[in-house]
Amino acid sequence: MRVLQSVKTKMGNDIELITADENISESVVLVIGVFHGDEPQGKYLIDKYLTFKYVDCPSPYPSPQGGEGYYKAIIHSHDYTNFSQKFAKILRLNSTDAEKRLWSVLRANRLYGYHFKRQKPIGNYVADFVCLKYRLVIEVDGGQHNSLVGLRHDSKRTEYLESQGYKVLRFWNNEIFDNIDGVIEKILITLEEQASTLAPLGRGIGRGAFNKLLFIPCLNPDGMQLNQRTNANGVDLNRNFPTKNWGEDTSKAGSNPANYFGGPSPASEIETKFVVDIIEEYNPKLIISLHAPYKIVNYDGPAEEIAQKISNIIGYPVEASIGYPTPGSFGTYCGVERNIPTITLELDEDIPVEELEKPIFEIFDELL
Repeated sequence: MRVLQSVKTKMGNDIELITADENISESVVLVIGVFHGDEPQGKYLIDKYLTFKYVDCPSPYPSPQGGEGYYKAIIHSHDYTNFSQKFAKILRLNSTDAEKRLWSVLRANRLYGYHFKRQKPIGNYVADFVCLKYRLVIEVDGGQHNSLVGLRHDSKRTEYLESQGYKVLRFWNNEIFDNIDGVIEKILITLEEQASTLAPLGRGIGRGAFNKLLFIPCLNPDGMQLNQRTNANGVDLNRNFPTKNWGEDTSKAGSNPANYFGGPSPASEIETKFVVDIIEEYNPKLIISLHAPYKIVNYDGPAEEIAQKISNIIGYPVEASIGYPTPGSFGTYCGVERNIPTITLELDEDIPVEELEKPIFEIFDELL
């Protein structure tokens, strides 16, 4: 992962544009989390997705001031993720001989270019080996797995991994030592089957090959630190964009008009200017922003078909209107006035954010 651009806010927090791709093509999808500081789900999901997909490097995104405990309290995160990460490091240092033998074949893309990770945390389990791109987990089992307790544990483990969309292959230690060619052949056949099954995903959303994702995990770190909707200047970033209707009446949006203040002038805020400059430079073909709490897939511009496909994944209804005026909004700026397909995905805030990981990760994977 690398930071393409960054800017400091009024309170000294960093806003970063991040990519996991070495080269940025002309087909770019921009994903933005946390316009409003009291809606932190977007940052959590983006951070978790990038760590899940590219876990070998630590997350580069600083948590808001207040520390990790503060952030966990907001997102209702479970402690098992941190435990799994620490346990994975221990397992890497204590690999069995069979695991070392198989890793010598899988490591560094040696198996026909397929990329594997070892001792990869997935939920509260640690998979021996995993190919994330093709959702294949490989487990190497010793004799202790043949006990009644071991079989029950493995069954529960496999059930969980399959619920997360993985195919699970299991090999006994003696298979690795006595028939490594047969093991490799079975792995390759399964990878080909997985590639065939998953191949349509990249074409599932949008009108072309969207194969590069750019992320702004948190556009409003000041608001998130202060646990308020607006930024440090008291401006609603989603009313601050330089649209034709900027500055029109926003009082019908909620009980507290100050929460919807569009700023002293269009694009007056550092955060807004940062996004406007990115859109000018990278010309995204699709934009998704993560909000809460309405549980709808709202769209602007030529994005109804894309919105419906996202709806099919997450189960929220598609709505062309949020239900009240939104002058100076991001959707109006990008979707209505610039004809960029723009999705505002309003998440459910009444459930633990971990329950949103599976559908959101699937949506992100489809974009790839």
